[in-house]
Amino acid sequence: MNTKELSKHAKYRTLNPISKKLVANFFSSIEQLYFQINVETILDVGCGEGIVLKSLEPQVKKQNCFAIDIDPNEVADAKNNIPFCTVNVGNAYQIPFENNFADLVICSEVFEHLETPEVAMNEIHRVSSKYAILTIANEPLWSILNMVRLKHWKDFGNTPGHLNRWSSSKFKDFVEKKFNVIDVKKPIPWSFFLCEKK
Repeated sequence: MNTKELSKHAKYRTLNPISKKLVANFFSSIEQLYFQINVETILDVGCGEGIVLKSLEPQVKKQNCFAIDIDPNEVADAKNNIPFCTVNVGNAYQIPFENNFADLVICSEVFEHLETPEVAMNEIHRVSSKYAILTIANEPLWSILNMVRLKHWKDFGNTPGHLNRWSSSKFKDFVEKKFNVIDVKKPIPWSFFLCEKK
């Protein structure tokens, strides 16, 4: 996948060889988790520009694919990037789909930004009929690597907009209130969780 064509975000289109390897591992981890399950309906909550679903395009374009994001500009970009998917403005706190709507709910790099992550988790659990793939920035590694890159020093490496600094184990405990964790991948500096609905 040519991430340069997909995203305005530097982390996905970087020319730095180390960063490119990290991003490649990000997408590889998503694919590894996706290939463990069999689903027909997919919902990406907080899809941004559609980068995650674009990385899975060969697999998901034949499925029933839906995505939402709170930012209308991101939704517009996602509609261009993932034309095989129905994309609309939507909020993780009030996901505009019925109970048990999707076999798989994906929520990638969203929980860091939420003031009330419990509400979003309840909603993801509600609209999932089987599975969820959830990803987070793995702290404190994320912040340490930011500081190594000389980024966000005044905030001790915390990325602006990150309201929650989840460690992998802390987030796993949080997830397990609603889901059974089937598998965990830790591509530096993220943590990915494949979960089955309780």
